[in-house]
Parts: sequence; structure tokens; C-alpha cells
Amino acid sequence: MSDNSEKPTETPGESPGENPVEKPGENPAASSGEPRQETPQEASAEKPDAAAAASGSAAEPPSGPPAKTAVADGPSSGDPASGDDVTGRLEGASKARVFSVLAVIVLFSEVVPLQYSMVSTAVQKVGQDFPTAGDNVSWMIIILGLVGGATTPILGKLADLVGKKLVLMASSIAFLAGSLICALTESWAVFLIGRGLQATAFAMAAIAAGLIRDLMPRKYVPLAIGVIATGFGVSALASPFLTGWLTDHWSWRSIFWFLTIYILVLIPIFWIVVPETKLKVKQNLDWLGSVLVGAGAALALVYLSNGQQWGWGEFTAYIYLIGGVALLVLFYWWELRAPEPIMDPKLLRTPRVSIVLAIGLFSNMIIGVQAYAVAYMAQIDKEVVDNGVVQGFAAQSGVSADALRQVLVFDGDLAYALGFSLMALAVHITAWQAIPGMFTGPAAGEWGKRRGLREPYLWAMILMTATMVMYALWHGTWVQLLLISIVFGIAFGMYYGAANNLIVEAVPQEQQGIGASMLGLTQSFGSAVGTAILTAIVSAHPYQVIAPSQTGGPPTTVDVTQVYTDEGWTLVFWAMAAAGLVSVVLAFVMRAGRTPATGGTLH
Repeated sequence: MSDNSEKPTETPGESPGENPVEKPGENPAASSGEPRQETPQEASAEKPDAAAAASGSAAEPPSGPPAKTAVADGPSSGDPASGDDVTGRLEGASKARVFSVLAVIVLFSEVVPLQYSMVSTAVQKVGQDFPTAGDNVSWMIIILGLVGGATTPILGKLADLVGKKLVLMASSIAFLAGSLICALTESWAVFLIGRGLQATAFAMAAIAAGLIRDLMPRKYVPLAIGVIATGFGVSALASPFLTGWLTDHWSWRSIFWFLTIYILVLIPIFWIVVPETKLKVKQNLDWLGSVLVGAGAALALVYLSNGQQWGWGEFTAYIYLIGGVALLVLFYWWELRAPEPIMDPKLLRTPRVSIVLAIGLFSNMIIGVQAYAVAYMAQIDKEVVDNGVVQGFAAQSGVSADALRQVLVFDGDLAYALGFSLMALAVHITAWQAIPGMFTGPAAGEWGKRRGLREPYLWAMILMTATMVMYALWHGTWVQLLLISIVFGIAFGMYYGAANNLIVEAVPQEQQGIGASMLGLTQSFGSAVGTAILTAIVSAHPYQVIAPSQTGGPPTTVDVTQVYTDEGWTLVFWAMAAAGLVSVVLAFVMRAGRTPATGGTLH
């Protein structure tokens, strides 16, 4: 090997250290315990280094948890250090073969954003059929982050251990069962169980990114990861029209019947077309760590989503937050000591990973709230709400509706209410929001390949934060919402195109499944936290009706179920702007992603 190739390659975004004196045949990256990055000579040659193989000298044992061995199924002449033969990368395959595999993977993982965008726009309609849910109707979204956050690390690690294709298949079957339950049940509790089963599919997007990294020729990896964001754009473009058509002709249950058919058709196609990665890691699953991180996230979310109703300072509510934080701290403590941690704590602490995960949390608070809030607000119709309240009072009191209209006083501003159906929402707003992301996702991958991923990542955060400020200031007309949402769509595609690629660049190939899943965990947790914060804010600003007493006593004030004032929604957007500002600062200071993306050469 040449002198240049023997020097330890500095990881982009990390501070340079002293260059240790190498021993003959020793891999300096291995002896330091850090992931090793392929040199350009190795990445282009894509074959084992015969000189290193012939030397037979062993590297010094790394510090920290023992390194896990990656093995390939079947015979392979490749050196695992090269990271190509051992993963089953489709080098030398025809373009038709490569892009057909990519298309099926994207369509298969598309079920995650597809169900999210379809169901999140229909929350208001679903809530009408479950009036007992009250303000907790938002739990049909929150539970996705709750269960998705708890299961994504487990499924991601299993993908590293037993194979990414196999775990994707298992997740799709759970999603299929959940979709059937939601389509059929009349019980709110059972409906949430179905949504929880659907949430296991959250790991699919993360695992699919790892599978693309393993299978795609290296030169296509940044673009291919960006195409996942393109898939998000396609689902966001099609789903509003599809949701509107389904709900106009049938009911919200038809959404879940469509999701059932969609995944049922794709399961056999995925099984036939997509090969399994050869990369398997010999390691036991850290069940204790998986339970601790899942339970900790769940308890914290229960507090955030119910704090307003229970009382933020009440001990019976506060104990959930205390318990959640304690379990998360215990999780980190255990991972430092576990013989086979779910993910190397040293890797989690490195800025190239930790900053991306932190931004994933705050940015997805914004993404979750935007999807929920804009659709919910636009579907509220003030005239329908007021008439419904009057008719309800008339049925209870026996007084005519016309007489009640003269005495009932409605308190609260609903200037944002557009009265859109889901089809009108698609035509006027959401479809136009989706179009830019179809292009900015792949563009972010190509941008990163040429100049580094930090630039599109930073611009995504700046634009996303700016849209929250704009939503807070202007949301009274559909034209305002349309223009702001188009800018948000640009940022949305850029974010997903850059974030997944940054993890591919930062995480060794043996930990791609869990690495992408940790990003998926923070993203799903961020979405759930954002929705929980939204619930807490708007539930403190209900639309109300004031009714005079029939006995001469003081008037009665009644909250109108699942309808909230303009002030509440405005505060939600300002809160998300604050979260976006944190993301902007983190993206600005991060050092990772300042050099051109390589397609993932750490191992």
C-alpha cells in the first residue's frame, strides 16, 4: 500500500489529532478504536489489499466495547475492509437492475410517509367519529412517535444482525395488521392499538436507507439516499388527492383500506426483486437497552401530551416525566457498560452523529406540527361549528335553534378557518407543497456529493424556521398558506436528502441499520414531541360558547370539543420557530459534511 494510503484518513468534521507512529501492518484507525474510512484508492479499486492480507499482522485491540465482526452470507473473495463484496453491492449490475431495485425499495418504504400524510390530514374527520377522545384525538399521531421511537432501535439493530430485507418484511406485516384493525374497529382504544402496529413501520425508512447503502454502487449512494426524499414528495403529492377522493366517496376508513391494499401488493414484489444484504454482524441484541430507551421515551411523551389536562406541576403527572428522564439516563449508563451495546456510545457522542440526531429531533417537531396544524386549521368551518353547537344545545334544552342563536355567545377568534374539504385542501395547498420536495431531495444528495452535505442541511433549517415565523404571522387565507407551504416543501426535501446521507457518511457499515434507526428514533420522537406540545398549547385556548342560565344564575361557559382559537395556533407556530432556531445554530456550528460526500466509506 502506498504511503498516502497508510496514513489514517481524517474523518470530515473531526478535529485532527496527532499522527501516531505506525507499526508494520498495523491499521492505525483500528488501534485507535475509531471507525476507519476507506482511502480513495481503496474505494475505487473495490478489491482486497493483497499486501495487507499477506502481512498477517494484527492491529492492537481497540478501546471500549469489543469490535463486532461483519460476516457475509455465502462465499466472498472480498476483504470486509473494502465494504463492497461483503455487503452484496450491485457493482457491475446493469442500470436497469440497479434502478429497479432502488425503485422497489423506495416504494416499499414509501408506506411510512404515505400513511403519515394521509392520516394526519384526516385527524379532524377521524375525531368526529370518536368524540370521547376529546383533545386526545392527537394521540392518533403521537402514538406513532411513541411506538415508533420504542421499536425503531430494536428493529434497526435486528436489521444489522439478521438482515435488513428480513426485518423490512416483518415490519410490513405488522403494518398490514395495524391497517386492518384501524379500518374495522369502532373502539378508540383498539384504534390506537392499530396505529401502534402501524408505527412499527417507522423503522422501514431508516432500514431502507441502510439497505440502499449496502446494495447501491457507491457512486449512486448520495443520489439514491436523496431519492428517498423524492419518494416522500411523491407520497405527499398523491396522498392529498387520494385522501380527498376516498373521504369524499366513502369515509376516513377507506384510507386504511387503501394502505392495506398498497402494502399487500408490494410485499411479494419487494421479496422477489430486492436482494438481501450480505452484511450481518455477529452480536447479541441488547434487549435491556432497547427496553430502557423505549420506555423512557414513552413516559416522557405521556407527560408532554397530557400535562395541560392533568396539571403540569401535579406530582401524579410529573412522575411520568421524572420516570422517563431517569430511564433515558439509565439507558446511557447501561450502554457505556453493556458488553454488546445497541449502539457504540462513543459513536453517539461524536459530533458528526450527535448533532445530526439533535437536529433530527428539533426539525421533526416542526415537520410533525406543520403536517398536523395546517390541515386541521384549514378544515375547520366556523359556520358548521357554530350551527353544530346551537343544534346540540337545542336538543338538550328543548329550546328552538333560532331562539338559541339570539342568546348564545361564541368566544374566540376562528379567522383561520377555511372550511376546506380534504380534496380542496389538496388542490389549494398540500399538493403544491409536495412538488418542490420531489426535486430538492435528490438535489441535496448531489449538492452534498459536490460540495458537502452541510450546506443543503443548513439552508433546509433556515427555510424551515422562516416558514414557522411566516405561519405565525400570516395564516388567514389559503393564498398565504399556499405560498408559505411551497417554501416549506423546498426545505422538507432538502432536509431528508441531507440528513440520511450525513448518517451514511458518519456511521460504519456494520452499524448502518442501528445508525439510521437512531436518526429515525429522534425524528419520530421529535414529531411526537411537537404534536404533544401542540396539544398542550391549543387545549389551553379552546373555542367556547357562553350560555345564559335558565334559572337566573351566572352564565355557563362550555368548551367546543376539538376546536381551538387563532391565538392557540399562533403560539404553536412561534414555539416551533424557537425549535427551528436551535436547529439552525446546530447546523451552522457542525463540522461534519463540509467535504464532498463519499457514499459511505467508514467501516
